[in-house]
Amino acid sequence: MNFFKTAAARLTAGILAASMMAIPAFAVSGTVNADGGLRLRNGVGTEAAILSTLPNGAQVEVSGITEEGWFQVNYQGTMGYVSGEYLVMDETEVQELKVVNDPVYGRVTEGPLNVRTTPTMGGERVKQLPAGTVVQIVDTLNGWYEIADGYVSSSYVKIIDASEAVATARTANVGAGAQVVDFAKKYLGSPYMYGGSSPRGFDCSGFVKYVYSNFGITLNRTASAQMSNGTPVSRGELQPGDLVFFKKAGSKASRASHVGLYIGGNQFIHASTSRTGVIISDMNSAYYTTGFVGGRRLL
Repeated sequence: MNFFKTAAARLTAGILAASMMAIPAFAVSGTVNADGGLRLRNGVGTEAAILSTLPNGAQVEVSGITEEGWFQVNYQGTMGYVSGEYLVMDETEVQELKVVNDPVYGRVTEGPLNVRTTPTMGGERVKQLPAGTVVQIVDTLNGWYEIADGYVSSSYVKIIDASEAVATARTANVGAGAQVVDFAKKYLGSPYMYGGSSPRGFDCSGFVKYVYSNFGITLNRTASAQMSNGTPVSRGELQPGDLVFFKKAGSKASRASHVGLYIGGNQFIHASTSRTGVIISDMNSAYYTTGFVGGRRLL
């Protein structure tokens, strides 16, 4: 099924492109020092949208510092901003960092808009962005904007403030997650089969792998391995479409023994047992409250 190939292009442009940009040549290493994880945001300040939560001890590339004392960092390919209070760095290296301005966002007013390799009409077309796409602008060059993947004509991009960029990204993300959830619900009542990853029978990781494969996203096979897919999110940050992981007491699994798909309202859909098959469960139940070990966002 190729449905998500179109959705993924819009999602990448509307959400990921708003948070990713070329990595500057000069970057130094920093270490996250926050027990509950450190939120990576698409702008400076706690009102900016959360891109992901960086685990304690994570290593990041730091490319700049803002006047407000936030660091511009890159973590696993995603550029964003983190509070300087929770990042450990060499003081000498901090003094050498360049001062960066707050991010500038734009919204595509007419589409599809060509993204080119150079700021000229003769530049090779890299991709096309649909109208409404939010992009982060790296630089302005005589009628062109430099963005993560290349250059776009400024005639078809309107500068917007961070609050509008956040609202647009959240709407796009929730909408894509809702589509994944609707697809997953089609398989309620499907049988449980250990090692299964098709409607003939699913185990927990096989179920979420099958669902996301129909949207063009490939996951690892086991629940523990799937905790390496996507980006980490805390329980309080969960959105429809996120993966939720649990570990049963005494389990020999390295990281997680069970996985499901969050659908909202503290509920998730999953291939539970051979008796129930694919069902919806409440995360507020005792087992799932105490056994929760993390969430991952793929969209």
